[in-house]
Amino acid sequence: MRSPMASRSRFVFLSKLLLLLPLLCPSTAGGDNPFSPRASLLRQWKRLFPSEEIPAILLNKASPLSAAQAAAFSRYIADGSLPTHLLSFCAAANLFCDLKSPANVTSDISGDADFESYNNNDFRRYQKGTVFGNDDFRNYSVDSNVARDTFLRYGKDGSGSERFINYALSSNVGGSGFARYDENSNAGGGTFTSYGKSSNVQGHDFAAYGADSSGVIDSFTSYSEESNVVRNDFKGYGKDANAMSTTFTGYSVSSNVLTNGFKAYDAGGNGAIGRFSSYGDSGNIARNDFKAYDENGNGAIREFGSYGVGASQSASSFLSYGKGNNAPNEDFSVYGNSTFSSKNEFVEYNQDARFGTYVGNETSFKEYLGGPGTFSSYVNSSRSSAAMAGGVEAGKFFRRADIAEGKRIPIPDIRDKMPPRSFLPRGIADRLPFETARLGELVGLLGAGGLRAAMAKTLADCERPAVKDEKKRCVTSLEAMAEFAATVLGKSAAASTTESTAGSGKTLVVGKATPRRGGGDTAAVSCHQSLFPYLVYFCHAVPKVAVYDVELKERADGETVNRGVAICHLDTSQWSAGHAAFLALGPAPGKIEVCHWIFENDIIWVARNG
Repeated sequence: MRSPMASRSRFVFLSKLLLLLPLLCPSTAGGDNPFSPRASLLRQWKRLFPSEEIPAILLNKASPLSAAQAAAFSRYIADGSLPTHLLSFCAAANLFCDLKSPANVTSDISGDADFESYNNNDFRRYQKGTVFGNDDFRNYSVDSNVARDTFLRYGKDGSGSERFINYALSSNVGGSGFARYDENSNAGGGTFTSYGKSSNVQGHDFAAYGADSSGVIDSFTSYSEESNVVRNDFKGYGKDANAMSTTFTGYSVSSNVLTNGFKAYDAGGNGAIGRFSSYGDSGNIARNDFKAYDENGNGAIREFGSYGVGASQSASSFLSYGKGNNAPNEDFSVYGNSTFSSKNEFVEYNQDARFGTYVGNETSFKEYLGGPGTFSSYVNSSRSSAAMAGGVEAGKFFRRADIAEGKRIPIPDIRDKMPPRSFLPRGIADRLPFETARLGELVGLLGAGGLRAAMAKTLADCERPAVKDEKKRCVTSLEAMAEFAATVLGKSAAASTTESTAGSGKTLVVGKATPRRGGGDTAAVSCHQSLFPYLVYFCHAVPKVAVYDVELKERADGETVNRGVAICHLDTSQWSAGHAAFLALGPAPGKIEVCHWIFENDIIWVARNG
């Protein structure tokens, strides 16, 4: 007979094996397990909303982890070993993790080369010493999840030219490292067209860019336009170069959060020419740092045309700007004409600068060197002209009268451009730090270095104080979202969103428009997706809103192509005068109501009755 001890050991072994099987083979982990995160969510849902079925738009965002997986990863967090299990954690939990590195190494390339539909590579000693080498990178890292490329000692001692067309276009996370780019080169140059356009997170590093070169011409056209979070560093840019010319056209236009650092920009250079046209125009939050800009240079010419026009909140710092430079010429035309606020700081700023239509409500000049300069039409105002209305996407904001049956209405791009992710189970989400003070710890735990700027913005939005009469909460789990909605709206709260993205960018015809709860002041909770490795939503309830379900058609007598959900803010008195809604619609806060669509994957909760 088997001894009692042996039977007990066998039972323990089999019990542990049963727990491990779902972790090792996730496909065997069904949603019926009563200990799974999904089952726990459904039990909580029934307690909060006994008469409501959980809608698919929410259930599809729930964590896919099995009970055993959730237990294992919780244990890894507790014992500090999660970073060693990141690949399995990100895959099993459907997270967005910045873990991909260049897959291939390409060395000692010389001569002409064409790279089409190219993605994720590591170029070392690329075009070193090449004479008249010409390269085309077309559709480079387009539509990628993570586009991460490295160019080490690119074009050193050479005289070739490079073209990057549609570089990292529409990618989620784009990152490139151009280390010692065109160093000591002669008459070379790079053309970057549609560089990082329409992407989520863009971060590019140009180290020792064009240092000790001669006659290099570079052009950045449509650089990081219409992206969500942009961070670019140009270190040692043009240092000790001769007659280097650089043009940035459409630089980070209409992007959300952009941070650009130009360190030692053309320091010690001779006859450098730099032109920034439409630099950061119509962006949301912009921060630009020019450190040691043109320091100890000779005869530099700088033109900042349409710098920061229509930006919401811009801040620029020029440190040691032109210090020790010989005969510089700087021209800032239509500088800082932001719609909300701009803060600009010029430290050790040199002479002979010209400002045409300079706008900035917080500007300081420290240790201003030389003559007073010329400030033409200086306006200390944060409000742009009516012409700025053209910078707001058509249909992004509208009036209640615009959703009357039979009216034609432009539909903005309502597509969700963020990477697909799931919520974490509440038990795991609550174990992770979620505060600005511990951002570094969280980035390390999740291996999310490329998302650090986006995560910082999300945390800052979550930590800001609520405005008057607003109730707000950032939720890191589906359970937390449901609880917040139930707290504000009660047990009959129902979640919904716009049916699809059909009609985005088109002008459609309004069909039947049905107001929720009669079209009067309606209690509602809006939840907007934020960029984070796992799903995080910013949820808030504001007073005096109306919610409509709107049929949208191609033609008045045609079939319905989409069913949109629109929310109208009836009281805008607390909004900023520089809000884009007033640029598009006029006239001022508190004077009009403002409506907008609920975009793809955003959620609105409204009580069904009561």
